[in-house]
Amino acid sequence: MNTFAEPTWGIPQEALEPCSSFYLGGPSPFLLSGVFLRLLQYHFSHADNIEEPLLQEYIWTPSTGECIAEETTDSEGASQIIPGSRIQIRPSYSQRGPASQQPALYVKRESFTNERISFQDASLPGRNRSGVYEGMEYQTNIRGSHNIICTGGTGAEAELLGQEIFFRMLHYQPIIKKDFHLGTLMTTGVSEARQRQETPKASFYTVVGLDWAYVYKWLVIPESPVIKRVAFEFR
Repeated sequence: MNTFAEPTWGIPQEALEPCSSFYLGGPSPFLLSGVFLRLLQYHFSHADNIEEPLLQEYIWTPSTGECIAEETTDSEGASQIIPGSRIQIRPSYSQRGPASQQPALYVKRESFTNERISFQDASLPGRNRSGVYEGMEYQTNIRGSHNIICTGGTGAEAELLGQEIFFRMLHYQPIIKKDFHLGTLMTTGVSEARQRQETPKASFYTVVGLDWAYVYKWLVIPESPVIKRVAFEFR
């Protein structure tokens, strides 16, 4: 008869993983800018992700200058050209110098507001898993928007970039909303192609609008007042 040794048990593992900051308090508007930025960079990092055939050469690569070509020198001192990113994707405040004819996508955060959920303060007693009172839990509705500015050397280029981004966000907005715990995410539309007047060279742009909102929660934990010292005087 075969006998088997009793298995040895190791250190027990934690079954519950800590919640992310997106789940606990909702994504901040600054973090949402990074989310939209990374999604655009990922979309243009491979030609198979791009639906428009005329844009499948607009590949984004994380090069230093994000330019079409960079000039460097090899080990023997000879000059060589290294292909760079065919499209720039960055926040709107990091635009370097005047706009050029190179295609680019700029993520711009618009203003966000605080909206009361009800006429009364939306507050509940905050309790932990053991049912112990920890403080008052408050919540409010944060609503804002982002614009994705699609620039190109021609009006057709700006039109195609805006169309590509619009349908990309439209198709995946339910997944983005779920993954980043948003209350709502709506791809509102894409503007007509407009020419930029402040640049000497011809440059056009379209704007894709994104509206979002989520419930922001926080806990106010009261602290017990410090007991004052009492002096006794005996007579």
